[in-house]
Amino acid sequence: MLHLIKYPLDETVKRFFNEAAAKGFEMREGQMEMANEICTAITEKRPLAVEAEVGIGKSFAYLVPALIQYFRERRQVVIATSTIALQEQLYHDAQTVLKMLGVHANIILAKGMKNYACMKRVHSLYRRHKDDVYYGRLWQTVRNGQQDKAEIAMNISDTEWAKISISKFGKDQCKSCPYTRSCQYHKMRSGLVYENAIVICNQNMLVSHLMNQQKGKSLFSSSVNTYIIDEAHNIESKFRSAYTTAYSKSDIVNVITDSVRNIRNPYMKELAEEIKMELEELFRMFRVQVQKQESESEGDVTSFFLEMNKDISEKLIVIRRNLATLNARTEKDAGAILQFLREVSNTADDNLVWLEKDKRLSLCVCQKDIRKDISRLLFKQGRCAILTSATISDKQTGTPREKCSYYLHSIGYPVIGMVSEPKKSPFDYDNHTMLYCSREMPYPSIERRKEYRTSSIAEIVKLLEVTNGKTLILFTAKEDMEYVYKKLSNMHLPYKILMQSKTSSQAYQLDKFKSDTNSVILGTGTYWEGINVEGESLSQVIVYKLPFPVPEPIIDYKMSLTDNPIDEVAVPEMVIQLKQGVGRLIRSANDTGIVSILDPRVSLRKAKYADVALNALSVKNRADSIEELHTFWDKITSERSQEHEKIRTSRADVRTDAGVPRK
Repeated sequence: MLHLIKYPLDETVKRFFNEAAAKGFEMREGQMEMANEICTAITEKRPLAVEAEVGIGKSFAYLVPALIQYFRERRQVVIATSTIALQEQLYHDAQTVLKMLGVHANIILAKGMKNYACMKRVHSLYRRHKDDVYYGRLWQTVRNGQQDKAEIAMNISDTEWAKISISKFGKDQCKSCPYTRSCQYHKMRSGLVYENAIVICNQNMLVSHLMNQQKGKSLFSSSVNTYIIDEAHNIESKFRSAYTTAYSKSDIVNVITDSVRNIRNPYMKELAEEIKMELEELFRMFRVQVQKQESESEGDVTSFFLEMNKDISEKLIVIRRNLATLNARTEKDAGAILQFLREVSNTADDNLVWLEKDKRLSLCVCQKDIRKDISRLLFKQGRCAILTSATISDKQTGTPREKCSYYLHSIGYPVIGMVSEPKKSPFDYDNHTMLYCSREMPYPSIERRKEYRTSSIAEIVKLLEVTNGKTLILFTAKEDMEYVYKKLSNMHLPYKILMQSKTSSQAYQLDKFKSDTNSVILGTGTYWEGINVEGESLSQVIVYKLPFPVPEPIIDYKMSLTDNPIDEVAVPEMVIQLKQGVGRLIRSANDTGIVSILDPRVSLRKAKYADVALNALSVKNRADSIEELHTFWDKITSERSQEHEKIRTSRADVRTDAGVPRK
């Protein structure tokens, strides 16, 4: 243990990497530089923002300094990310670092409660279906301590999992639960508070901790003063969600129903029914607005503008008045909903009010500007917050802070915070990749949407021929994706056509894509940043349209604050998302491939953002025609075949040297 505290942190980290390199550990370009910057941030207790492209080895760049500092201070370290896949990878990477250091520490992999089976709910199902072998096996598995969904070796549908996963957690729920002592999630949550461990959690949990900490209800140990946020480009949206209050019609109806459940007063019963009828009419008006906006939208959108017209305003007043009367004469407290409706009706400039449509339609309220709140909670003096991602810069020129200005401004990043020069990927993009920007496609306006879709099929078929499938096609709208999927599926192409599924899991579809090397998969939403497919199976990424943000309340608010909303909001948002999507192509040093952008706006000289978008990409080699792509890919395929032949010959030579004759 002495070797971890004998020297300054940066020197100890440097010794670690040098010794690891001597033992065959691959040192990555930019990795040591990033690790040194993190040492400075941890030592000086200052924020640090650093963009690190794929291949840098950024997880080891922050894990090594953070874990060494953990043994120096014996204070809890929290590492937060966006995906379970990265959480699990970081858990294994941290174990590797500890083994290399020759020390042991408690690492808590803190997933959200929806990832754990609730013993009480599973047992309830088992009791109702005692003769069903499936539920008997499920209960036995959960009872034996396998409550994490990833550890349960059973095929459980999303619908079934919703019935058995943990839906509520807290003192009231756990106090009356007979399985608290055996609950894996309860044990994990207790460890977060009482153990000075290394915590690997999701960003939602970190945000919840920071917001509850000011109320004296911390999720983590009070000793923590180092936070590391990977995939940090998502952190603003996580805070925005946490600051948003939302109610669906059924949420409000359930409160009203509970209020009069044990009331005998017929007037109160009638009033409750009247409120429900008013709510039904209110949400009918909401649905009309949403349907109109959906029909006019170019891309997928879940957030919709609320037009506070006279009818809606009057309806809200009636509902509030009646609900206040009901609340005053019943035992159930509807005060939270009353306050929410007051904020909805408030015409002041403090709040954003909008409609959200996911599985159901909800009315939402959030304060407009949350930057000061993020800054106050995340960048508290005396605390180190390290933010890293492959995509936080939207410009290629200027100082490091200017390159990341849009992102930093959106989270209220403090002036004292350090901003690193973006770390470029060490992968050989110049020889391994090619970029093609189509000039055959029509301009993708709403008026020419049908023409764009029709033209896209011929262009996509030509591009698929180049790589013989092996392609991910990224969309900004489900309607476009479904159109292309249907057309390609009916063309009897020599490769399987897959599409992001509404029912089966993302992992299931991706496994099918990986196992069939020449297949093609179509995706939107999470597919822009949630896919990691190494090797030949993903040899081309086709961007169907540039991912400009669709009009919605939060983006609209951001645009209202600037004199140049396109250049200062829309383009940075698009560039960051485009970099995420293109980043799906090269995931290892040996990967090769093509990026094809169908959207002709990226080639227009009059579009100032075209150069900004293209210069932001790691893929610099340009092909002006599909014929050039064929030439490039033939060269790549030939080199790959030669490499495979060398490996085969080398293995045959080894077998001969070992006394095994060649056939």
